[in-house]
Amino acid sequence: MSTTHCAIENCRTTILNKTPGISFHPCPRSPEMRNKWLKVLKNKCSMLDWAKSRICSKHFELKYFDAQRRLRNNAIPTLFAPAIQKVSARSSYSQDHTKTRVDRLLNKLTQAELTADIKNSITKHKEPVNLDDFITDDLKCKPDAPNDAHLWLMVKKQEHLNNRLMDLVVQTKKHVEILQNNMEEAKNSKIENERTMESLKYIVKCLQEKHATLEEQIEILTAVETR
Repeated sequence: MSTTHCAIENCRTTILNKTPGISFHPCPRSPEMRNKWLKVLKNKCSMLDWAKSRICSKHFELKYFDAQRRLRNNAIPTLFAPAIQKVSARSSYSQDHTKTRVDRLLNKLTQAELTADIKNSITKHKEPVNLDDFITDDLKCKPDAPNDAHLWLMVKKQEHLNNRLMDLVVQTKKHVEILQNNMEEAKNSKIENERTMESLKYIVKCLQEKHATLEEQIEILTAVETR
């Protein structure tokens, strides 16, 4: 084990890249403390060399440091980052392989291509003239409804859902525009208020200067009268 990097797995701290305030600490010498370290480092270090291994200060709680940032003799590393789960190429392949052929083909299509394909498929099936006769009041097909009725009921539900979503998008856009206008008005009002405040400050300054001038004139007149 090297003395230039932290012995904890998944810790990338080294002597070269450590940030200010990070320190490296050797393993304890007493058998009692080594046993305590072994219990907490059992699955945290692939190999631990008591003479060479170093643990960085990131893995020790603040209570284990004194005022001079020196590690206390009873310190035990207890702070560890969650283990990084490695996903192998084989597992990702098996997950993709569980999908059906249709799913894999659909994943290759863009949203625009999917939309166009759905529209083309729908145009090949004409809406039944008596569709209402096959639909119940709770929007379900009757037992004797043909397959086209089932298909078009789903199509109409999807159309209504899309229309509602589009209405929601339009309303949201309007609300955003209103908010933007309000923000712009507030910004302009703030600028106008700042200008007004600057004008008032200038007026106050002028009045103060005139007041000072009047005081000087009063002092001069008073001095003349006393003579």
